[in-house]
Amino acid sequence: MLKNKIILILLVSVLALAGYFTFKWFKGSSAAWKHIPSNAVVVLTSEHLQDSAYTATEAGLDLKKLPLLDLASDNISLLNQLTPDAAKLSKFLKGKTITYSYHPRTSTEWGILIYVPLENEEEKKWIATPQNPNIRALHHNFQDTRITDIYDPLSRPLFSYMVKDDYLILSYFGDLIEDVVRASSLNIQSFRLKSQFSKIQDDEYGTSVYLKAEAWKSVVSTDNISVTFREFARNFPNIQDLHIGRTLEKGSLHLSSIGSDAPDFYLTELLMDNPALPFAGHKHISQQTSYFYRFAGGDKAAFKKKYLKWHKKNGGESWDKLNYILGKESTMLTENTGSEFILCQLEENNSINDAKIMLAEFSNYEKLRPILQKLARLSNEEANVSLDKYQGYDIFSVGIPELPSALYGSMFSGFPASYITYVAPYLVISNNSQVLQNYIVDYENHITWQQSPEYDSVLSGKKSEAQLSMIVNLRKAQSRAGRTGKSYTDMLSKIESAVFECQYEDGKAIPEITLYPKKRLTPKKVLNRTFLNIDVEWPVLYDSQLSALQNPLDGSSEILLTDEKNDLLRTSDLRTGKTEVISKLNGPIRSSAYKVDFLNIGREQRIFATEQSLYAIDEDDSSRISVFTESLPSTSPISDLYLIDGGYDGSNRFIVKTQAQELFVWESVSKRIRKLNRSVRFENIQSPVVALNQIGNRGFIVTQQNGKIFLLKENGMVRPGFPVDILTRTESPFTWSQNATNGQPELVGVSVSGELIRISQDGKVSSRIQLLRPEPGSRFKTLFDRNSQDWIVVRSAFSKTAILTKEGQELFEIKDILPNSVIQYHFFGVDNRFISIRSGNYTTLFDMSGKRLGDKAIPSEMPVQLTYQPGYYKLLVFSRSEKKIQVWSIKLR
Repeated sequence: MLKNKIILILLVSVLALAGYFTFKWFKGSSAAWKHIPSNAVVVLTSEHLQDSAYTATEAGLDLKKLPLLDLASDNISLLNQLTPDAAKLSKFLKGKTITYSYHPRTSTEWGILIYVPLENEEEKKWIATPQNPNIRALHHNFQDTRITDIYDPLSRPLFSYMVKDDYLILSYFGDLIEDVVRASSLNIQSFRLKSQFSKIQDDEYGTSVYLKAEAWKSVVSTDNISVTFREFARNFPNIQDLHIGRTLEKGSLHLSSIGSDAPDFYLTELLMDNPALPFAGHKHISQQTSYFYRFAGGDKAAFKKKYLKWHKKNGGESWDKLNYILGKESTMLTENTGSEFILCQLEENNSINDAKIMLAEFSNYEKLRPILQKLARLSNEEANVSLDKYQGYDIFSVGIPELPSALYGSMFSGFPASYITYVAPYLVISNNSQVLQNYIVDYENHITWQQSPEYDSVLSGKKSEAQLSMIVNLRKAQSRAGRTGKSYTDMLSKIESAVFECQYEDGKAIPEITLYPKKRLTPKKVLNRTFLNIDVEWPVLYDSQLSALQNPLDGSSEILLTDEKNDLLRTSDLRTGKTEVISKLNGPIRSSAYKVDFLNIGREQRIFATEQSLYAIDEDDSSRISVFTESLPSTSPISDLYLIDGGYDGSNRFIVKTQAQELFVWESVSKRIRKLNRSVRFENIQSPVVALNQIGNRGFIVTQQNGKIFLLKENGMVRPGFPVDILTRTESPFTWSQNATNGQPELVGVSVSGELIRISQDGKVSSRIQLLRPEPGSRFKTLFDRNSQDWIVVRSAFSKTAILTKEGQELFEIKDILPNSVIQYHFFGVDNRFISIRSGNYTTLFDMSGKRLGDKAIPSEMPVQLTYQPGYYKLLVFSRSEKKIQVWSIKLR
């Protein structure tokens, strides 16, 4: 008897569970699919868009202002017209899962239908007779269905609604309400969104979005969308579902998906059913990157088999040309290709547009090197433009248009020519030689994702199962083609990056989106406050300027000082200010000091000059000091030392200027210093001297105050057509930028009166543009950072100074500046650029938006020096005041 009871109880339990799961399965989506017209491009369900607050992440991101969700959130406010009783309306909507469907009306406008479930007769009765004296309710019948039209007191239509099958259905557009009636009465066959997603059990989510891929056109402007972005989007399914969980984490915001049919695109086919490969190339990605695209499979052998099969069928004109030049050797480029492709679109600036860096995993560079030499030599008609070295890296210029597309497909277009090097394990390809050089500089100076707190571990987690990913730096992306059509200010101010991923498995594509908030972990009592770290007693400063140097690997900083005995002292402990003697000099430091790998040995040396000599001081891992020194073949004292690039082995080198306006080149500790030019006597050279270092276009730009611009060859000879006399004075040097039309470098600078002048390489003035002069006394000049890596334009007039872009557009203006002020530009990568203005005996710091950094001015009797610790978002300021060397710190984020 007992046994029978137990069996009966178990049977009842099993049946109950079966009934529960059967109910759960057939319950399907909480969306009002039955009433949604078939032309819907987006269907959204949420139980939170009607709430007063719907926020996520520690930054407090307002989800109601996210793309697509913002339209639904705006439309739900229609219900406010039904009653002035806010409490009653809130009670009516609380906890309800409301559906929104989006329907195209024009190419740029959608109409939205809202479906609110009604729980009882009382709610239906209240909705049937809205109690608001500020509206008028009229009714009309459509196919035996009563539709209510709401007007304001001036008879202007506000919205329409009806009640059907326990749903309140409303919209701004009355014809959409009629479409609902038609859809219900005609019983039209279900459309793709409904057939794909109506059976999904989505009540476990707080918000769900079902959409056709075309819906993203409302988020990304189709007028300016880049070809690269369009090609990337082809890897995502044509219909998509995205879900936000009920519980919102404090960290990132994650939108998950169940997936749908994978698209018919070559990259999708190459990656299908290939396990994911966690990202490990952070040190290879420059911090200038605005869009990062990655395609990678963990099974390299399976990927290679598919890739070679695909490539055999997809050659094209560029591949035919490459094959014609190399013959059978061309297979070297495909046979050794790995399973990871990366494309970086870089932040735009005023010199270079549409800059791209492609990284293709490659396994046998030593055998490829002679093949690339041959390809570069035979694909260029001009001599001496095919091969070069830069900071020790080979650079090959290949004159075959769209070479990456020929090798890796249409996703990697936009390369009129290709500039190639190798940074293990990647073959690095750029569409611009200067962009490739900038990439090498960032890689060597560790201005990469590995040193970035936001990106140092992105895509490397064990949970990362996606074979495709795109990371968008939202702030940088605003300057690029493909930027958003609307300005989502809340998202841009609180979110650092948007990560789009897609997983491919069993013929399905499963997308997901993650929004990473900006990290603001610094307490308000510390954030953007100025703190004094140390005082170093130093009664007499013998050096002409402060020498503050930084180790880019760990961000640590140090100060170099000389005493009355010409001993060189270092202060690297910025807590105690303790100094130690590291060498003996023949005089105090008279130039800027630098920290670069001048010896090309994998670590950096300290480089500076006294009046008589140049010094390179190396320190190995055992703290053993080696001093290399060189003297000038001149009796005139050294006045300036400029860091430039383009040495004979691609390394850094230096230009030395004497008080007699002589110029010398120091290329290596193993080579004697040579005089740059022996036929020209320069006058009033404007600092710095700028190096032009591109394949086939190498030399030096020397600017005189009287407006004569010299372009020198590598051997120091003046190029034909130079000097160019701009017929007006200039108080700053000319530099160069990339001509967007022909891709060639041209000289650019500004006169004192504000003419922005461009000069071609044959010495002809190609353009003269007068910048805005708000006052007759306005004076203009270019301002370089200490390492000559970047420059801006400055406009000064009496007590005002304006910071301008390279094109002369005003960024911000500072007023009430005392006479004889000193303005400096500090460049630590495109993310971290600062302006310091020393006015009187105090210095104030600004970012490039004009925001003041720190809560107080810093006492300084001479121009300050800055270092920046990106891992801590901390700015260190070195100043001298009242017989002390002071180190100040400002936490920026």
